[in-house]
Amino acid sequence: MKLILSFIMISLTTNAMAIPIPGPDNIDAELRKLIEQHELTGNPTQGFDIPSVDSEEVKLGKLLFFSKALSGDKSVACASCHHPYLGGGDGLSLAVGTRAVDEDVLGPGRRTLDGSFYIPRNTPTVFNAGLYKRSLFRDARVEFVDWLNPKQGISTPDVPYGEADPNAGDTLLSAQARFPPVEEAEMRGFDFMLGESNEAVRAHLAARIGDYGSASGELFQNQWLEKFASVYGQDKSRRELVTFDNITRAISAYQQSMNFTNNVWNKYVRGDLSALTQSQKRGAYLYLYMPPPPSDGGTEPDFLPTQCIGCHNTDTFSQTKDSNYHRLAFPQIGPGTGELGAESNDLGRASRNGSEEDIYSFRSGTLLNIEVTGPFGHAGNYDTLLQVIEHYDDYHKILDQYIDYQAWCEQPQFQSIANCQSLFPDVRYNTDLAAQIIDEEIADGAPVLQKLNLSEQSKLDLVNFMTALTDPCVKDASCLQDWLPQPEDGDPDRLQLHAMNYQGVPLYLRANCRDNDALTSGAKLNPDQGECISGQIQQLYFDVSDDNTTVYLSSQGGTGELTLYYHPTRWATKQNAIAHSNGQNTEQVLKLTLNKGRHYVSAISQAGFQQVSVAFSEQSALKEKGERPKVISDQCGIDPAYHLMELTDMSPICIAEGDSYFFTDVHQPNTTLDIRVQHGLGDTDLYVSSYWPSRTQYMFSSKQAGNNEYIRIHAPNPGRYFILTSGDGFNRGATIQVDMAVSK
Repeated sequence: MKLILSFIMISLTTNAMAIPIPGPDNIDAELRKLIEQHELTGNPTQGFDIPSVDSEEVKLGKLLFFSKALSGDKSVACASCHHPYLGGGDGLSLAVGTRAVDEDVLGPGRRTLDGSFYIPRNTPTVFNAGLYKRSLFRDARVEFVDWLNPKQGISTPDVPYGEADPNAGDTLLSAQARFPPVEEAEMRGFDFMLGESNEAVRAHLAARIGDYGSASGELFQNQWLEKFASVYGQDKSRRELVTFDNITRAISAYQQSMNFTNNVWNKYVRGDLSALTQSQKRGAYLYLYMPPPPSDGGTEPDFLPTQCIGCHNTDTFSQTKDSNYHRLAFPQIGPGTGELGAESNDLGRASRNGSEEDIYSFRSGTLLNIEVTGPFGHAGNYDTLLQVIEHYDDYHKILDQYIDYQAWCEQPQFQSIANCQSLFPDVRYNTDLAAQIIDEEIADGAPVLQKLNLSEQSKLDLVNFMTALTDPCVKDASCLQDWLPQPEDGDPDRLQLHAMNYQGVPLYLRANCRDNDALTSGAKLNPDQGECISGQIQQLYFDVSDDNTTVYLSSQGGTGELTLYYHPTRWATKQNAIAHSNGQNTEQVLKLTLNKGRHYVSAISQAGFQQVSVAFSEQSALKEKGERPKVISDQCGIDPAYHLMELTDMSPICIAEGDSYFFTDVHQPNTTLDIRVQHGLGDTDLYVSSYWPSRTQYMFSSKQAGNNEYIRIHAPNPGRYFILTSGDGFNRGATIQVDMAVSK
């Protein structure tokens, strides 16, 4: 089973049996009345300051957000848990920060070294996080002291509950950004600055970025100063410019710029009656219907209105009325929050304020873009909107099913774990504690989580309405590029996160092939945009943007089996392909190093395949991953220089001045060939080809300043490859080395 969401349905009566809400004859007219009743405008950003994604502060924040330098051991970035391609989250039920097996793997497949879970909750999306008026974090531990009077300040875990933190900054987002870097399981790490205060850790991280004080030199490459100076002033010292306050200001600006509110619901509210389908309109009516209670002169209805809008209201679909925190009895999986005697339990907001009234209560999040921000609930129990609605429709039934059948084992994060069924032994006990309180409240007449007896059509209508809250940009990789680091933005510390999925493929925006139509043969693949394919043969093409590009072609999901075949100039077939994948079933990966232009790939199967996600991603073949490039020995201090020599695997050779020629043999298919030049003086460029290259005739090249050259060639055809190291006549003392690895 799989579920999603975080919205509560509240009834106004205690009727045991509910009658489906009758649909109005003129649904547009009735919806208009409800829209006016709830004072909706179709403009969620009204009254908010949304910075431009092109502003210099937002660009600085983006680079900081994707830099691992803000984590203790330089292995985790903010984007490791909040990536735009994963709905502004991480695609996991329970977040994984530090101690990851592979620090660049995001989404399902990201796991800790010992298989344990250290973070007790699901990661909230950063999409539209700038629209919250009251609090952040699932337990609201960062919140305005008085959200109706923000000038009273922001309370954070650094101060007692209810007190204003003098270091919190001006916005909820800037206050929130202070905490992941100091949390051991999120970014700090369990061995970094042991025993030191949060403020000491923050000061050290700022000094690391600013390259001053005791943290000076901690980054192998540091080009941050000019970035901060362009935003916060040219006439200040490093210590004045690169402060933790400025770091959080920039990150806050970046997050505030993530405004994704251009959805069809808002178009409808503004008067476009054709923007919604009939099912979405019925779902909207069900969502919004809230007659005035008897105390306000209304009459008690004879059915249970859902009142979803009671907890996700206004144009932002986030809580702005009464209590912002609700007890929903979602299953209590995860390691818990560590209260003495109940270590595996999560008491929610009560852990922050100590109030029994808030035990097991969690903050109501926004429903904007809810379609793409799963899994849902404080522990990420539910993977589909329909499952969440079913929880609200009859939560006891759904809880019993989830726990009886260990349904978390069907969720992507847990399904491959051998002992999955025994991961959370206290889930029933802890969940029952929350459910019991709700049962007692219902018995006392509280209008919370009573059975709604919604029809299957009503459930589907509600799901369809919530998809109307999706901004198309969050499902379009090309649209999201503004919020991802681009080559022209630079990489100030060589610690920029280059996210991969579990296949070792650059993270892309995966398609939901259960709902999307399949591409027709002959269609184009666009970078980072997952597409759906079905059939026995699908011929596709893609355009590579630059020379010396590592291209990843991959497929996953669906049913059946297939192989990916590549050809550089025409439709690929089994007979003409110059490279093909070697995976099993539909799990295929093909890595190639290609130059700018149009290329071709085919998915071919004897038996056929259905609803498979296929994608094309690219990275520069001229950059090594990680802060420090691999170091090769300075061979010129040991051996003579050569103008002509064979290169063998992992054997450095000293390069003679001027132009020198080398060759190496690739013996097996699916080999990765790394070529490096380091050390010495002057300027040496690197040219590679299957024939003797020149400065004007070659297949691949690396032409950086100085003698630091690198190129990675994926899947060259077996045979001999020739290398020219071309110098300026004054280059001397450089060393060249090739490394080869065969992909399995």
